[in-house]
Amino acid sequence: MNYLKQLLDAPVSLPQKEKPVIIEPLDYNNPYDFNKPHRHDYFEIVLVKSGSGSQVIDFSAYTMSAGQLYAIYPGQVHLMQRSSAQGLLIQFRKDIFRFIQPLQHYHLYFKEQAFTLKPDTFAHFYEVAERIMALIEVKEINTLSAHKIYSYLQILLLSLPELQTQSVTIHQDLVVRFLSLLPDNIRGRKKVSDYCALMGCSLDKLNDACKTSLGKTALKLIHEELLLEIRRMLLLNTLSLKEIAYELNFDSPANFNGFIKAQTGLTPSGLQASILEIYN
Repeated sequence: MNYLKQLLDAPVSLPQKEKPVIIEPLDYNNPYDFNKPHRHDYFEIVLVKSGSGSQVIDFSAYTMSAGQLYAIYPGQVHLMQRSSAQGLLIQFRKDIFRFIQPLQHYHLYFKEQAFTLKPDTFAHFYEVAERIMALIEVKEINTLSAHKIYSYLQILLLSLPELQTQSVTIHQDLVVRFLSLLPDNIRGRKKVSDYCALMGCSLDKLNDACKTSLGKTALKLIHEELLLEIRRMLLLNTLSLKEIAYELNFDSPANFNGFIKAQTGLTPSGLQASILEIYN
């Protein structure tokens, strides 16, 4: 399991750091071993034009087929087997949102991560991606071309929230801000009040927003993110259960064990065995 520690402890960086956006064919020559689980430190949008394959995104398995779009976020555990799948990968870091305001990175955190698009919608997205790719392929990108790249990307990204099955509510912005804070704070913050303090809102307002938008309480969403981080750490298999409990600031190993049992019905070792089986 040493390769898991190497790939997941140190997230894969954007291959061409000097470029704000990278678009590559789905079968491009990765600078890392894509056959093994890895974490990105950037967003990745996958457009599947034809063929088939499979993906595992944070322990959820997907069968790839033509006309699909996938959204992978920084920090997620990802494994993709392309098989015969052809299409495009769109890659960019959070800092690009400085240039495509008012869109913010947290607007891309969706309940669903796999979308099967209508043919005309997919064709539109693919055409926009190809336009960006044509601009990027120019050796020296001038100021006008850079603005075109940002504009095309903004058009594409602004369309993604419309793909969600959840109806848009007046609370959505608050909810997506909350969801975007969870991955970076879950190890040290497990109370709803912690996130209310970060966002400057009341507990009741956040809870009402989460219930209206997602049908879950804020605490339930915190617990789901905490379980996700536990599963990631169990996949690494480099720390003992006691050490993981300590890293995640549980009061005791017993409380850590109790949390896993309550959430999954499994013991920590049973949960770890089920996780390792997914990536075998």
